[in-house]
Amino acid sequence: MSGRFARLLGIAVLPSYLAVTILIGWVSKRRHSRANDFLNASRSLPLWVVVAAFLSANCGALEIVGLSAVAAQYGAPAFHFYWVGGIPGMVFLAGVMIPIYMRSGVQSLPEYLEGRFDARVRLLNSWLVLATGIALGGIGLYAMAQVLYVVFGWPFTGSVVLAATVVLIYASLGGLRATIYNQVFQLLVIVLGLAPLLYRTATVFHSDSSRSGTHWHLWSGLPMISPHASLDQYGVIIGLGFILSCSYWCTDFVLIQRALTAKTIGSGQLVPLLAGFGKLGFSILVVVPALGAEAFLGRRMPVSFDQVLPALMVASYGPALLGLGMTALLASLMSGLAANVSAFSAVWTEEIYRKSIRRGASEEHYIRMGRISIFVAIALSIATSYFAFCFRDLMEYVQLLFSLFGAPFFAIFLIGTFTRRATSRGAIAGLVSGVTVAIVHHGMVAAGWLVYGSLMSANFYVAAFAFGTALGVGLICSKGTETARSDQFIAKLRQGNRPTRRSLTWWILAALLLTTCAFLNYLWR
Repeated sequence: MSGRFARLLGIAVLPSYLAVTILIGWVSKRRHSRANDFLNASRSLPLWVVVAAFLSANCGALEIVGLSAVAAQYGAPAFHFYWVGGIPGMVFLAGVMIPIYMRSGVQSLPEYLEGRFDARVRLLNSWLVLATGIALGGIGLYAMAQVLYVVFGWPFTGSVVLAATVVLIYASLGGLRATIYNQVFQLLVIVLGLAPLLYRTATVFHSDSSRSGTHWHLWSGLPMISPHASLDQYGVIIGLGFILSCSYWCTDFVLIQRALTAKTIGSGQLVPLLAGFGKLGFSILVVVPALGAEAFLGRRMPVSFDQVLPALMVASYGPALLGLGMTALLASLMSGLAANVSAFSAVWTEEIYRKSIRRGASEEHYIRMGRISIFVAIALSIATSYFAFCFRDLMEYVQLLFSLFGAPFFAIFLIGTFTRRATSRGAIAGLVSGVTVAIVHHGMVAAGWLVYGSLMSANFYVAAFAFGTALGVGLICSKGTETARSDQFIAKLRQGNRPTRRSLTWWILAALLLTTCAFLNYLWR
């Protein structure tokens, strides 16, 4: 009877979770007087909600399924995506960029770019955000389908339609506010579902022989500069740690959108730091079980690395825990999908439709357009989910996207924020040249004309080349008679660039976060 009850409980977890997410969307529904209230919810949420949503937005398919696949494939170097590619960028965002964003008075990153450059740069960035968001939404749906296939054998199309429908319902009901409160709930479910796996797979760590070799070491055996190695220190530190990390944490629309919902600059500065401790915890929950996946699963080891985490759950969980674990994976995937869908809606409605297509319409009209664009974003995400089959694992696909678009944009963002000489002409020239170099380089890698030890290593090197090209061309083409954009706005940036009076709490948290990260790097060296 107890076994039957456990099976029934496991079956009931998923539909109960789906019902709660829709209920949260309904409760979050309110009459919005402005489109920004529905699309961005700027300066309106308490600190604990913002921190949880900020962390949850980064713990979708990219984190849970993608990095467990990286850990199974590359070993302990998967921690680099958390510690080198996460913590330093989050501290920089908290200490430097949050004050700049909030003092400039903007409600979104594209608005910031128009203030610094002009409407052309804002529009170009908006289209890049739309394209990247749809691709990342497709990744989330692909990962979710992999989970349902391993656990239940469900077909790909039916799985993606199920998840997409749930996200469509609660996102269209309450807008960004519903998405954020759902992410808080999803974060709790994710932790509860993944924590038992760490304990259940611990048996593989009792064997000293299973922990030998570079698979279990973070830095040992990692060459300084060697493109033909699967990973090297140059690619990890420069490509991932500086360029891709800072590009993601400081300019990603979804993350900045959530950080700007904090009510004050002081609370906004604490958001990335508090989330950083959660990031360290997630690194253990996600990476450690996957490190011993091959030894634990044996012949049950799946062919696709993206199926490693659900395969571990099937092998180690009973019926009740399996229901909770599968729900946790689906929660993480829906969290990522909802974040990108809400970002698509906000960018399309506020940055393109309102600015370039339909000016001067009522706020009700823009809210209605925001809901329509959520449906469009879901449909496009379903279509792009099929592209993920072209890659060996999700993280290779994700890092490819960021190396193509994120790295050159980060270079333009830097010269626009920290120099006065940058102009819109230089920004556009730098961005176009950087993206072109990245596309050509990736094309040469795909054709076999350039050989790297892994596609991940190629992504890191391409990011460095694209960043350097965009930075150089952006500065060179900014010379001439064109004047820098908006002296008044630049004055606000200079005010944001001035040393910020940070609270003692901020300094303690930053020091503790960096120290803990350094200790973990030493421990797993």
